[in-house]
Amino acid sequence: MFGGLSFIGLISKGGATVIVLGLLSIVSIALMLERARAFTRFRKGVRDHFEPLKKTLQSGLPAVAGYSGGVDSPLCRVFLAGYEKRGKKKDVIEGAMELAGRREVQRLEKFLGVLGTIGSTAPFIGLFGTVLGIIRAFSDMALTQGASPSAVADGIAEALVATAAGLFVAIPAVAAYNYFVRTVAKYSLELESTASEFTEAFLSDGLEDK
Repeated sequence: MFGGLSFIGLISKGGATVIVLGLLSIVSIALMLERARAFTRFRKGVRDHFEPLKKTLQSGLPAVAGYSGGVDSPLCRVFLAGYEKRGKKKDVIEGAMELAGRREVQRLEKFLGVLGTIGSTAPFIGLFGTVLGIIRAFSDMALTQGASPSAVADGIAEALVATAAGLFVAIPAVAAYNYFVRTVAKYSLELESTASEFTEAFLSDGLEDK
């Protein structure tokens, strides 16, 4: 259909919009990989340190605080937030730990807005390129009187490359965005339920105001 035009040549026919979409695709893939790595670290930071924290708790809360201060873990940071409020009322301790947990969840949500924006705008960028391409194809047909229908068809087909490129960028970005959003909710609940066990430890240790 494209007269032996190669894939690279076809992409080049898409114009500047396809180049923009190519750059967005690179950014999108980089964000997916970076967020996947961050989510893996978060999950390991909660699950790998939960049992050591519980075992260290047998030696007292100060020992747990010492352990928490030496590791990079969202669970440990939430624990330290509650530990700093020891001796206060239950709602104060829970409020401090909840706030720390929100900060950890906010770290998970980093760059997700950018990924979602790429997924939602890429089809429109591709459509814009297609419209420009079709306008150019009909303009060339008007300038070249008597152009064959196949020449016009090739021009329009090449213009549609921009739409295809937009979908190619958008579909993985939207799928990844939805997956990460669901995973944030899952990990947020896991962090909250895990941290609540240490809230009870604060209270059972007699640190709540009477």
